[in-house]
Amino acid sequence: MLGRRRLNTKGKIAISILLTIMILLLTGLVSNDKMKAAKENDSNIENSLEMLSFSAEPVLAFSDSTLSQSIIDRENEKREVARKKEVAKQNEIDQQENAIYLTFDDGPSSVSDQLLDVLGDFQMKATFFMVGPRIREYPKIVKRMQKQGFGLGLHSITHDVGKIYSSQSSPSEEMIENRKILENITGVRSDVIRLPYGSIPYLTEAMRYLLDQNGFNVWDWNVDSLDWDFKDARYVQHTIQEIERMKQAGETPVVLLHDKHETIKHLPKLLSYIKKQGYQTKILTNDMAPLTFSCKGRCYSIN
Repeated sequence: MLGRRRLNTKGKIAISILLTIMILLLTGLVSNDKMKAAKENDSNIENSLEMLSFSAEPVLAFSDSTLSQSIIDRENEKREVARKKEVAKQNEIDQQENAIYLTFDDGPSSVSDQLLDVLGDFQMKATFFMVGPRIREYPKIVKRMQKQGFGLGLHSITHDVGKIYSSQSSPSEEMIENRKILENITGVRSDVIRLPYGSIPYLTEAMRYLLDQNGFNVWDWNVDSLDWDFKDARYVQHTIQEIERMKQAGETPVVLLHDKHETIKHLPKLLSYIKKQGYQTKILTNDMAPLTFSCKGRCYSIN
């Protein structure tokens, strides 16, 4: 009897130990399951957040969007009204300062250093609308522009009408690439752009909307020097006449010029007139409302 009791006692102890071990094992399994479930839950949350988050990259698939044309038109109209108000405010300031904006397209080039020298001789500033591959070709000149306080703008990658206006997203795509090239070389992020040959007639409302969504400011001009047409000293007198016309109209001149030898050769005569008239040359910046040609039924697709 005593032996049986001892056995029973030992058995009870063994059973208790086994039960304890089983309980610990089960607790561990439950904890592991909870940890796995928590991890899976965190993963699901992260995946959900990724699905909900907006990409930091500019929107480029606008042409495939279901956004209706009427919504685009309304948004563009609101933007246009706001832009004109801001342009009017800036014009008041510029008129008080007797300001003028000189802009040079299509550079940089092999003669850009000469252009900067001439501007430096007259202590004048200008804004350069530059083509991406040419920025890569002449990085030292672009860095000189930055160092000397000139305005840095974008002027596409291809400068090819058939390519830059080929789709709704093409202008934005080229300007985004152009912006990255300039930023990589200078550290400057520029939203100041000018479309090759101006925003009329091929920059459609949908293209304008998409450029705006990507943060770009489309600059045109109100004084065309016609240096691209005359290619000689005649452009100077024509430009002077147009500047005087803007002055009479109470508008600040934004002058279109080009980074090329023929323009530079006769530029001192134009700058002498500007200095004599007491104009203050200023540069275009990201925070300014742009002077942009309005569509008003004049825009249409090139295709």
